[in-house]
Amino acid sequence: MEIVHFDAPLEFQEQAQPYLVRWEAENNLLLGILAGIIGGEYRDIKPYLSMIVDEGKVQTAALCTPPFPVLISYQNPAPKPALLQVLLDDLLSWLGDDFCGLSGNKEYITPLIDLWQAFTGKEASLEMALRIYKLDQVEPVRGVEGQSRLVDESDRDLLIDWYAGFHRDSMGNDPNPTHVRKQVKTYLEADPRMRGMMIWEVGGIPVSMAGYAGPTPHGIRVGAVYTPPEQRRKGYASACAASVSQHLLDQGFQFCFLFTDLMNPTSNHIYQQIGYRPVCDVDRYIF
Repeated sequence: MEIVHFDAPLEFQEQAQPYLVRWEAENNLLLGILAGIIGGEYRDIKPYLSMIVDEGKVQTAALCTPPFPVLISYQNPAPKPALLQVLLDDLLSWLGDDFCGLSGNKEYITPLIDLWQAFTGKEASLEMALRIYKLDQVEPVRGVEGQSRLVDESDRDLLIDWYAGFHRDSMGNDPNPTHVRKQVKTYLEADPRMRGMMIWEVGGIPVSMAGYAGPTPHGIRVGAVYTPPEQRRKGYASACAASVSQHLLDQGFQFCFLFTDLMNPTSNHIYQQIGYRPVCDVDRYIF
């Protein structure tokens, strides 16, 4: 068993992607962020890219863009304890203080977190318990007035306000204003095949938004779905998410993915109504 490191993201993609796409939905975040790195995002960050090989076969892959948690690829069956120890030792050695958390399939991450806690004597904090969903056909949303459109530069101030609201709802804290402005800038200026945002309008008034990012070989991730409090419970989020998903399928993607917070039954319900089906659960821990 050996661990292989990569300085060149393209080389990592060439060697790891055939393994990752065996479970494309489960690995959609890792694949999507890797595509973003290759496309020019995270320019100021040297990513950690590795995979473990045993008897000539890839067993797992890992990616980290500090200061974010390490993303661990999905594996079925669950990894052997020896593999987890090799991976943990390498993360501690290579990342040092940048090793700030772990994110991945619940069955994989739990024993890895146990190893980290036993080694450090510290306790990891479960930041988010998530579920991955996948859609290949949109179920139409009926009875909701309005229509969708792609955002443009005139929406910048609105998107900054709404993205900050999305962060508060999803993370439970106030966002860094610089980070919010940077995210909105990326949505507005990115290659529309890689990232974009749509707004749902009623009578010309914006009432909800939904974005997309992180393309994989055959799919793309939907996210940043947000409706301001005064416009909720009217079906706008469902309509907007359905419209974005259909737009992406029409652009040639075979399927869409999204993550939901398991503590939010509303979002888990509305996404299933428009055609999303559960794939697996993901835990995100911070140290």
